[in-house]
Amino acid sequence: MRKKAAHILLLVLLCYILGLVTAFYFPIPARLGAALTTLLQGKIRPFVVKRNFSETIGYVTDRKAGPALDGNVSYLGEYAGQPSYGLITVQVPQHHPVGAPLDATAIRKVESIPYPAFLKFLQDQAAKPLVIWIHGYRLSFLGSTAYCAQIARDLNIDANVVTFDWTSSESVLGYTRDLLQLPESTKHLVELLKTINNEVKPQKIVVIAHSLGCRFVCLALQQLHADPEARNLKLDQVVFLAPNVDRAEFDRDFKSELEALVNRLTIYVASDDNILLLGKLLYNTDSIGLPEEFSADTNLDEIQTFLYYEKQLPGKIDLVDVSFSKKDFLRKHRLFLERPVMEDLFWMIHDDYPAAKRHLLKYQGTKKPTDYWVIPP
Repeated sequence: MRKKAAHILLLVLLCYILGLVTAFYFPIPARLGAALTTLLQGKIRPFVVKRNFSETIGYVTDRKAGPALDGNVSYLGEYAGQPSYGLITVQVPQHHPVGAPLDATAIRKVESIPYPAFLKFLQDQAAKPLVIWIHGYRLSFLGSTAYCAQIARDLNIDANVVTFDWTSSESVLGYTRDLLQLPESTKHLVELLKTINNEVKPQKIVVIAHSLGCRFVCLALQQLHADPEARNLKLDQVVFLAPNVDRAEFDRDFKSELEALVNRLTIYVASDDNILLLGKLLYNTDSIGLPEEFSADTNLDEIQTFLYYEKQLPGKIDLVDVSFSKKDFLRKHRLFLERPVMEDLFWMIHDDYPAAKRHLLKYQGTKKPTDYWVIPP
């Protein structure tokens, strides 16, 4: 009898392990995945991309046009002074891993179109959420496009995705040049956001910015806040990934703008972000993407950072700590390549889930409740 009970217990244990493995490696419906996650206490991740991705994303760029490449338009690392508009056809096979970089074959077509056609492209999909991707420093047009295509595919939601490709230098040594370029490019992002707000009116507007692109968004919001034509503008979600925004400038110039124009700001940070640490060393940029103080306790660093943000924008932000991710030198900064980050963005954008309903751990170490969250390791 005992031997039979032991066999049954072993069989149940094997089924449990097999269930975990199957749930992790094979596609399952999102709602079923959420139920399994609750049942198994967060040991599986229900977010999967299980379909062939063949869609069109829009682009706006203020770069000078370059020579055609294999029948596709191209753009240089030089400022044109005016925006160009176009469409990008992306095709990704079904089993391409989430977070894995796309190769050149995924970008099937890049075509320039006139502004009226671009506006119609946006208006025809106004019933969907509009996601605007804004890259950081040094990226080329193709590099920014590939990242936007990857985000569109990895998010795996029915949304209209647009990349705003500002003129960056395409050089590792071009940080200062990129920094000086941002004010020039800002007016084009301002006009795009005003057009979207006044003429497109999508279901929701989500802006996802990375690194120096976060400062670019702050500059645009600063101008919009002072523009009478944009007084009714409201961005549903603004996402800062490893933001490279100077702390003193943020305090002085951007707090009231974010408070007035953004419903919710989500900031993803890693305390050991080597790129931001290097920027602090080389350019004396005290970025809001870094802890305000440093200690041997990484978690304490992030708590200090959150308490700083909460003081600036009370009740307006969620700080999501990605420090437990064990990635290489560059990927600690490129948080959008992390599957857990994309999974969290999926639930935020697709279902409007607040942080409390997503797969995050809430820090409970202070007497006052906070909106500081941790992505589990």
